[in-house]
Amino acid sequence: MLVIGIGQAGGNIAKLFKKHKNYQVVLLDEGKGLTKKETVEEYDSIDYSPPKTWLTKHSEALVIVSGCGKIAGSTLRVLEPLKDLRLNVCYIVPELDYLSSEAKLRHKVHYNVLQELTRSGVINELLLFDNELALEHFGHGPIKDYYSIINFYYYSCLHMNNYCKNVKPTFGEHHTPKEISRITTIGFSTLDKNEEKLLFQLDNITETCYIINASEEDLKTNDDLVPTIKEMANINKKQERETSFAVFETSQETNVYVKHFTHFIQ
Repeated sequence: MLVIGIGQAGGNIAKLFKKHKNYQVVLLDEGKGLTKKETVEEYDSIDYSPPKTWLTKHSEALVIVSGCGKIAGSTLRVLEPLKDLRLNVCYIVPELDYLSSEAKLRHKVHYNVLQELTRSGVINELLLFDNELALEHFGHGPIKDYYSIINFYYYSCLHMNNYCKNVKPTFGEHHTPKEISRITTIGFSTLDKNEEKLLFQLDNITETCYIINASEEDLKTNDDLVPTIKEMANINKKQERETSFAVFETSQETNVYVKHFTHFIQ
């Protein structure tokens, strides 16, 4: 998979994928892969031509961006030549209370445009993450690396999402969302309390998938694992959400991810 990080925020998350050989990581920032411009409008007018090998080597791309910076104006120009790939975009919602009015406007425009492109099918999936909510759940690093902790959680969710799509579950099945259910978010849950820590507060959820990475010990000895998972799924079914689950074996401790889908604009 091709992973492209746009700007500082997108680049810091994309860097974390470099340790995996299955990803080709590309970082685009001012003067690094993209010519530096003074305005968001200038970035929106750039002519971006990626190497042709990207299109022959990969079938899928993940673009990570936060829309408040001027450089986010280049997002559509970066996506355009990649249209023959299966395009997924991870959009990071910034902390809006601390933005200038200009930055808030840039966020609003990019946020809405990407959702419309997703609904139209140009973008296969739009994953929404919210910095403010993630910081509330998981905290932050020191000033010099303030977003380091939540960036790791973002990376962890994105990598897990991609990995599990390409691996056969030990139990359960892959969730196949409806064609229109392209706006998503991911979060963490627990088997004991069924508490979800979502990375974006998605409205009008229509579908849910639980992804359980279970340790070998739990797979062999935990008789309550499947009933507990089914109970979690039933909570969503009662809310008239199409719900499924898939269990994968992990060498680490058992952990639970939850993925929500919708076709409604956020």
